[in-house]
Amino acid sequence: MRLGKLTAEELQKFVLDKLEGRREEVVLSAAQGEDCAAVRADGYMLFSSDPITAAMPAKSLGALAVSVCCNDIVSCGGEPVALLLTVIVPPSADTSVIEDIMTSAQIKARELDVDIVGGHTEFSDCVVRPIVSGTAIGKTKRLMSKSALKAGDKFYVTKQLGMEGTTIIADGGKETLSEEEEKLLAKYRDGLDVDKEGEILRSCSSVGIMHDITEGGVVGAIAEVCLGAGLGANIYEKEFPVSALTRRLCGKYGIDPARLISSGSMLFSASNEESVLKLKEIGIAATFVGEVTDGDVLLYKIDGTSEKVRPEPDEMYKYFERCDK
Repeated sequence: MRLGKLTAEELQKFVLDKLEGRREEVVLSAAQGEDCAAVRADGYMLFSSDPITAAMPAKSLGALAVSVCCNDIVSCGGEPVALLLTVIVPPSADTSVIEDIMTSAQIKARELDVDIVGGHTEFSDCVVRPIVSGTAIGKTKRLMSKSALKAGDKFYVTKQLGMEGTTIIADGGKETLSEEEEKLLAKYRDGLDVDKEGEILRSCSSVGIMHDITEGGVVGAIAEVCLGAGLGANIYEKEFPVSALTRRLCGKYGIDPARLISSGSMLFSASNEESVLKLKEIGIAATFVGEVTDGDVLLYKIDGTSEKVRPEPDEMYKYFERCDK
């Protein structure tokens, strides 16, 4: 057991040596003795921070942290440039856990063309499993704020809902999956980024807002953006793109897929289908799920009933509660 920061030698070997410098905007990056990174950018600079606290393999933890943080930048119409990662592991862990986290983080950073420029790493008895918290820095010329939402726009989502939640449940190690389900799960793990659809959507003048669907699922995401804009929505459960695998795993734990964490699926509003057609051209599905109104946020359910909805805790916590028992 140990507490505190890594030694200088460990920091170099298991963290700094894993990182690559790729972006010309980064003028000062992670190094021994440096307290800050420096990034040069034109236009608006964007900042977003997210922690990953789920129980999952260290080799997946770093990559997911990079994806989630960068997705927020993309959702504001930006291009991720740099990332700070804080990695806290329990005293019972060893440096191989940190190495796995940083290796997977750098692989994902390379895929997204973003530099990991600093952060912090230590052993602490304040945590019982590894925690990774990231802060992403991005740039944009067109700032896409939620205030651009307007009544009459339609809501769409890309790909499948619940991909992130499905991978977390499956990676828990207690699920028996068929060969086809394993293949689908691999696609989900590779599809948790929204950089490709973000690049298309921010180029479309018909697109009003974008929002990465994280905690609270698609229902929570729509409720959040509408609450922020002082608007409402009609949401149609029967339109939700949810796979049979996600429905099966959610059913096992009494989870509602509509309120399940869904990184990798982008919610966006649009005044016409220009963006949907452009996404289809690059092989990304976009599904209509509702429209913006001046009233309340209403969910029209498959059984014909409707209910007023607001942002609520994610359904994934039901899974964590079951696993802790």
